[in-house]
Amino acid sequence: GVAKVYIESNINAEHFLLTNPYYDSRLVGKFCEKRNPYLAFIAYRRGLCDDELFAVTNDNSLFKEQARYVVDRENADLWARVLDSKNPFRKLVVEQITSTALPQTKEPEKIAAAVKAFMVANQPEVLMDLLEKLVVDTSGTAFRRNKNLQNLLILTAIKSERERVMEYI
Repeated sequence: GVAKVYIESNINAEHFLLTNPYYDSRLVGKFCEKRNPYLAFIAYRRGLCDDELFAVTNDNSLFKEQARYVVDRENADLWARVLDSKNPFRKLVVEQITSTALPQTKEPEKIAAAVKAFMVANQPEVLMDLLEKLVVDTSGTAFRRNKNLQNLLILTAIKSERERVMEYI
């Protein structure tokens, strides 16, 4: 009930949802969906309500938030769901993953989970784009100097874009 009052009055609703551990994420998220989809996303993210989170982010074009959620969770099933060819929003979410979520992360485990997911989904073009952003386009990051990512970029280029291999070497 208190969560609904914060949301209805729109007074520190986001802060309440982020800091209060005593509310039902599904119930509050459902309440927020029509009022403020972003607040519903926050509630669902806190409660790890994957199905509801995917529905609200897809319905309201919150693809950047969905991308960050998938990257943060490092869950193979979530990656498979996003990268599934039957997902009508796949391209939009992948664009946010490669352009925003992964380049902003500092944790190698999250990068490794993403690379593995793209490999399992057999999407070498997207993997190339991602690795290029991490290894070639960024400066001063640990990923730029990471030998494994550099080697993976070259190997992926050999498989999908042979004409670019020498450029990377």
